Amino acid sequence: MLRRLREGTADAEHTLMSLRRVLPSDLSTEVWGAVLRGGRLTILVRSAAWGTRLRYAAPAAAKALAAELGTAIDEVKVKVRAER
Repeated sequence: MLRRLREGTADAEHTLMSLRRVLPSDLSTEVWGAVLRGGRLTILVRSAAWGTRLRYAAPAAAKALAAELGTAIDEVKVKVRAER
């Protein structure tokens, strides 16, 4: 079980770093989490204002991220959460 948690954490970190590379620099610093599961990309952002900007950039970012990761992204969810 611990191994699965570590793998999940490593996958999320890889997804986050890849997402930051494909986002514009001002947006990339405001994203603090990203998880890709079953074609759904969930992105965690610091504030509602940045969430709105990210929603506009999400289609292009998802396409670039899918190409970089070699997987399909069918849906993008943006969630506003304070970083822990």
